[in-house]
Amino acid sequence: MLSIVLDFQRLADRQALYAAFSEQSHCPPGFGNNLDALWDWITGGMALPAQIHLHHLPLPVEGQFAPVIAVFEEAVQALEGELHLIRD
Repeated sequence: MLSIVLDFQRLADRQALYAAFSEQSHCPPGFGNNLDALWDWITGGMALPAQIHLHHLPLPVEGQFAPVIAVFEEAVQALEGELHLIRD
């Protein structure tokens, strides 16, 4: 199972999140670094099953990371048990 760890105390911005995510999920070169590319990779290219660990995610999720978390949550629903978000 693919395991991705995103530590929000170490991610300065959304671009840093995309970089960490693409490296850990083995994205091909040219990943778009945007929400559409993220959705396409998670739902159509990334190895599944997978877990995404969200360390130190501030609650409520606001600001620049909120749209990314929303994509993750939507993908969890769409992939019916193949993707899990773990908040710790």
